[in-house]
Parts: sequence; structure tokens; C-alpha cells
Amino acid sequence: MTLFLLNLFLVFAPQFGAGQCGCEDKPQINILAVVNGTKITKQELGSAAQNRVNELQNEVIKAREVELDQQINRLLLEAEAKLRGISSEQLLQFEVVSKVPDPTDAEVKAFYTERKERIPGDFKTVKPQIISFLRTEREHVEARKFANALRSTANVTVFEHNVTPPANEDDLNRVYAKVRGRSITSRDIEKSLSSLIFKVQEQVYATRKQDLELRINDLLLEQEAKRQNTTPTILLANAVRSKLPIITDQQAKAFYEQHKAEVREDFDKVKFQIIEYLIGQEQQKLSTTFAAQLRQNAAVQIYLTPPERLKQP
Repeated sequence: MTLFLLNLFLVFAPQFGAGQCGCEDKPQINILAVVNGTKITKQELGSAAQNRVNELQNEVIKAREVELDQQINRLLLEAEAKLRGISSEQLLQFEVVSKVPDPTDAEVKAFYTERKERIPGDFKTVKPQIISFLRTEREHVEARKFANALRSTANVTVFEHNVTPPANEDDLNRVYAKVRGRSITSRDIEKSLSSLIFKVQEQVYATRKQDLELRINDLLLEQEAKRQNTTPTILLANAVRSKLPIITDQQAKAFYEQHKAEVREDFDKVKFQIIEYLIGQEQQKLSTTFAAQLRQNAAVQIYLTPPERLKQP
């Protein structure tokens, strides 16, 4: 089965309501870290991190919804190709690709004219990409017609449209649909999505870890400020801002020369932006060094652990 075929049929999958992700690789612990006896819980992660985790896990929810429909289309395509004595790729070429005409020069020009403010490059440069895009859009339309035609004459029974993660090992045998006598089970869906699920787990871990590290640093800063009978703002100013170096015009100019191709502006127009950027870089270095110093004398236990690759269902 080609990647083109999978992508082509993916766009026809219906969208269902949100469900459970079922993509945490282990039972979720509530306490993510303990810093000098003070606990940091999962609920204390920032809203931006929580929202990003929800977005990532929703990708898995939507992927399950899509996968069932995609597997139905794949089985129908394979069955039809077998009846005709050709491959699935040859069938798609005959029923979809060959029926789509190339866009005319007028259509390509009109597409460019309507969007030229948002398209980098002149018409001659981007014309091949526009042709490819328009062809792909038309192939999607033709593929939808073909998929609908296959379904209208096939024996397809869908028992559940709402695809949920398996609750246990036995639940992997749950049958979601039958296509010409062939069953599509929860195991089939989970096996197909295993790489995506692991990727999401890694991204969720990285998001939580990044936010957790910031919260550990903030807590250490607060604790040290209290020990010194001062405020975190004053402590940070003394440890970081007071040590910031002066960025000279020569340093800004050297940075500009190294990145001139990316900047695409005269030096005088971007000098102050470059200086601000370089100051920010120095501030980040000093902040990282100060955070490391605070950790040297602190008792920090982190219980958030990276995911382990899933076993195939």
C-alpha cells in the first residue's frame, strides 16, 4: 500500500466526538518532583503546558477515529483490485489519477493572483508547485467518489463509530467493523497507530519535563530568596541582571555579518534588535548557570519518567 493511497483515503474519514486518549504509557503519578521537601504536582504545571498536552493527546483520539474508516477503505480497495486482477496502486491510477486533468495555465495563474501576497516567489518559480497542489486537490475529489462507489456496493458493517482505546488485553479483540467478512479489531487499529502513540508520549513527556524544570527553578529561587530575607526579583537581579555584559556595536555588527543572508535588512535598521537578542542570550546563560548553582545545594527528586516504547498489540 503506497503512502499516496493512505493519504488519499485519509481525507475522507468522518470526524466524531472527543474521547479518551489512552496513550499514557504508565499510570500517571500525581507528584512529579519534590524540591527540598516541597512537592510539585501534576496539577501545578502551567496552563500552556497542560493545553499542549491536551492538543497532543487529541491527535491520538482523532487518529483512532480516522483509522477505522481508513482501514475499511483499504480493505475495499484491496478486494476490488483482487477482483480485477491488478494491484491496488494500478486500480487507483486507473480510477482516480488518470481521470484528473492537469490544470490549465489560466487556472494556475488565477490561483497565484488570488494568493500572491501570501506566496513567496514569483509566478514562474512557484508554478510547478501550484500545478501539483491543484492536481492533488482534484485527485482527492475523484478518490472520494471512488471510495463512495466501492462502499455503495460492498458488504460493510460498522458496529461502532466511536473508537476508544482498549481497556485491557481482551478488549483488543473487540470488532469495530466487518468488510466482506473480514473483521477490523481494536488490535488492528492500535497496531497501526503504535508509532504515532509513542511519538505523542515522547512529546507529552518533553512538554511536561520542560515546564517542570522551570517550576523547580522558580521554587528554588523562592526558597533561596526567603533564606536570604529578600525577594526573588532582587535575588535574580543581583545574580543575573547585574552581571549582564554590555553588547557593543562591533559585536552586533559581527553577528549581523554572520547572519546577513537570513536578516535581509540593512544593519542600521536591525542593530538594536540584534543587541536586544544578544543581551537575551547572555541573560539566558547567566540564568542557567545560577539555576545550576541553586540545584547543587538542593535536594531535588524528579519522578516524571520518559515513556517506554509500546509493545505491539
